[in-house]
Amino acid sequence: MKKILTIIIASVCISAAAAAQTLPSLLVNSDPKAMGAAGMSLLGSDAFSLQGYAASAALMDATAAAGVSYGIWQPAAASDKVLGASAAVKLAGKFSIALDYKNFMQPEYELMSPNGSSNRVTPVFKPGESSYALGLGFAFVPGLSAAVTVRSTGSKLSPDAKASAFGVDVSAMFSKDKLKAALAGGQVKYGEKAYAQPMLVKAGAAFNIVEGLKTGAEFSYLFEGVFNAAAGVEYSYKGIVAARAGYHFGDKAKGVPSFVSLGLGAGFKGVQLNAAYLLASETLAGSMLFGLSYAF
Repeated sequence: MKKILTIIIASVCISAAAAAQTLPSLLVNSDPKAMGAAGMSLLGSDAFSLQGYAASAALMDATAAAGVSYGIWQPAAASDKVLGASAAVKLAGKFSIALDYKNFMQPEYELMSPNGSSNRVTPVFKPGESSYALGLGFAFVPGLSAAVTVRSTGSKLSPDAKASAFGVDVSAMFSKDKLKAALAGGQVKYGEKAYAQPMLVKAGAAFNIVEGLKTGAEFSYLFEGVFNAAAGVEYSYKGIVAARAGYHFGDKAKGVPSFVSLGLGAGFKGVQLNAAYLLASETLAGSMLFGLSYAF
């Protein structure tokens, strides 16, 4: 089986610094296939192209793909919920359109009045974040594509603390010795304070060792001094069943945890069921993500 080298360099729209803990949903991949391999988008699915690299949609084997996912994030610390929905379609064999929606739901809390008593008018508040993305791609020649993604994200931390952000990702991908690059920037505003969105650059490589067996590594640097790395492996038997595992190295001092991931998948006639489970982390242990997708 011919080995295929995949190299990716990317920059994506990321929020107000990981350390600031604003818009954490942008750092959470809602693709269960990718999360089973420590969040490596190189081993992700076509349906969730915008969760990784939008340019991949123009080079996917399928004509169209769509998927939904649901997960429990850091159950021991916060028990957040993640809901995702994505789709990608190729047009005329060269163009691609990809859509992505993600809702990051945090536990509700009781509102207090200035004197410390409960607010009886609005007793509880449910914070959360949501993001919408649209990606347009084009394959210049077989194996070479580019895409532009526009992304809008909103956050509600309290009735008086809300934020919104707008970002643009630009990516390119070469299907053999695959190269993908992206740039993004933006700003998040909370009340009277404004936080710049730092840029995130990622680089990675993946190999098809033998038929059905893939492995790879990915590195990223957030321009707030945060370095991340991930390594993952996937074994698939004729596209029917798959097993995945990975390790993600984060920067604990910057609030980005390390973790180990395990994943399982099953597929039949374009339908895929995937699941991911995280462990070996104080904050993320027990996190789970499940997804259903279809491609044709």
